[in-house]
Amino acid sequence: MDANGTETPTLVPGPRTGPGAAREALAQNVRRHRLARGWSLRELGAATGISKGLLSQIERAEANPTLEILTRLADVLATTCTDLLRRPLLRPEIVRAAEPAEEPGETSVHFLFAQGELGRAEFYRSRLHPHAQSQVSSHGTDSVEYVTVVSGRVVLVVDGERYALDQGDTARFSGLSSHHYETEESTAVTHTVVGYPRD
Repeated sequence: MDANGTETPTLVPGPRTGPGAAREALAQNVRRHRLARGWSLRELGAATGISKGLLSQIERAEANPTLEILTRLADVLATTCTDLLRRPLLRPEIVRAAEPAEEPGETSVHFLFAQGELGRAEFYRSRLHPHAQSQVSSHGTDSVEYVTVVSGRVVLVVDGERYALDQGDTARFSGLSSHHYETEESTAVTHTVVGYPRD
């Protein structure tokens, strides 16, 4: 954290993949949907016909449920199997401009993020004047926002936490989170993409 109280997050090179990541995503999503309905594990078990013990293992990311179990959960929780396995963005992920090493005079391409579940996307270019703050936004459930700082420096504020982004830095975060951008002494230009899940 710097002198302005701005958190400097660790670099996240990309989404974790594999069975462990799928179990963790399922655990978080099932628990989130269950708590949103105010249900206990026993109540979810009664609604789905799945034992409380198995549901507890699922929410601890210890179980490998069958497709039948996933389908029953999705139906009762009014969602889809794809949504239950979608990896939630719990905190912003940031790739710093200076992180990838580049050879002078050579063309370089660096992988930033992958997101296969999105449908509609909106693209924005924003210019923020010195000491400005953008409108506070939230784009809805399962939306994802990507931002690249083209010039200047901005502070991304997500759910009250501050992340300093310099020119060339790129971040993504849950569009459901309350967020806005702030500038300090200089003008900043950003390119933003907001992605929404398929209908």
